[in-house]
Amino acid sequence: MTRRKKAQVEETAAEVEDQETVLADGEDANLETVDQEEELTAESLAEELANAVTVTMEVQVRKLREAMDLLGPVVPKKPTLPVLSYILLKNGQAMACDLETAVVVDLPGVEGQCMVPFRSVLELIKYIPGHEMLAIEQSGKELNLSWSEGKASYETREPDEYPPLPKLDAKVQEIVDGDTLVPALLSMVRYCATGTDKPVLSGVSVFLGDSIEIAAGDGYRMAYKVLPIAIPPADNLKTVIIPAKTIELLDHLWSKAPRSTQGVNSLIELVSSRGKMRLAFGDNRLVARFGPVFVGSQLIGGTPPNFRQLIPSEPPMEVRIYAPDLERAVRRVRKVAEEGAGTARFAWEDGTMTVSAKAEEKGEVQATIPVEIQGEPGKVALNVKYLLEYLKGKTGLVTMSVSSPQSPVLFRYGGAPLVLIMPMFVQW
Repeated sequence: MTRRKKAQVEETAAEVEDQETVLADGEDANLETVDQEEELTAESLAEELANAVTVTMEVQVRKLREAMDLLGPVVPKKPTLPVLSYILLKNGQAMACDLETAVVVDLPGVEGQCMVPFRSVLELIKYIPGHEMLAIEQSGKELNLSWSEGKASYETREPDEYPPLPKLDAKVQEIVDGDTLVPALLSMVRYCATGTDKPVLSGVSVFLGDSIEIAAGDGYRMAYKVLPIAIPPADNLKTVIIPAKTIELLDHLWSKAPRSTQGVNSLIELVSSRGKMRLAFGDNRLVARFGPVFVGSQLIGGTPPNFRQLIPSEPPMEVRIYAPDLERAVRRVRKVAEEGAGTARFAWEDGTMTVSAKAEEKGEVQATIPVEIQGEPGKVALNVKYLLEYLKGKTGLVTMSVSSPQSPVLFRYGGAPLVLIMPMFVQW
């Protein structure tokens, strides 16, 4: 073989060796890629299996219906977050929240956790007999319901999407008489401001102490009451302001939730424990527990007015009136009053009160009623709407105290809250 031929052969052999090396490296790379793809596929499969974990439970329809009825006011009709239109069933409880208020209700039969579209399922179970057992199964984002005569399925969400309940660092805790507290708070709600310009007036103020004081006002009228309930204040917590909507929720739950009999051993204990509520305040939040219900709500921040200071101590003029007589007289003049500024005039002397209203192009209307007067004759003008709201449902004697035509008018009626109504300025 010539030198030239030998060189060509060696060069060809080197090229073949290089190609084999490239192929070998390519095979190793391909094997590595396959391994990675298999690893990713395994991870994806594991994730899918995790997401598809099936949770199954059985709940009596009547119990579920009762729990959802209690939760209803907390589930927003137009939620800011889609997940808030669901309720969470978890470990023996059902819960709902709107980011400001949360309600948890004990619900036997709930094991594990699943998400239930509130309004769809509530409408469904209206037509399922209450004694039926409802099988609830969530697999991934699918919820399946079944009972003896049918089944239904809904799209749902993962339970870990639901907002967690905030923890409370309680500064004040007390067991109180809910049968006294809840109706008293509710009687104050109509006097709360409905606007957003003065947040401290949009709730009921509770002044803590040996006998708590509750008050509410909207700038035109106010109500005040002392309750025989002791809630001792803390060093940095002497007053709380409970939102009006939270009080309405408490009333809804208190009137509908069954009372707890756990740990009750006698009829006397049963009677004395039925109206008890565990109440706690802290971190600008309220927590209440009674029977199977837990409620947590944000409070309104700020300092309320000194309502007690606004109440006149000894008004010089006092008139006692039979409430139905006054209500009928005000209703007689209401139409004419509403044609003007919504104002009715009240003037009294010699055991008689004249109730009147007048408006341009509508003339004037009057009604007289018997009254009992202490002090001098007097007169004042009041808003018809506010006065009728106060008189509604009252059947006995109302005491109206007046210092002057320009001063707030103080109303008293039995054990109802004291009410102040600001006067209207008119030409007499």
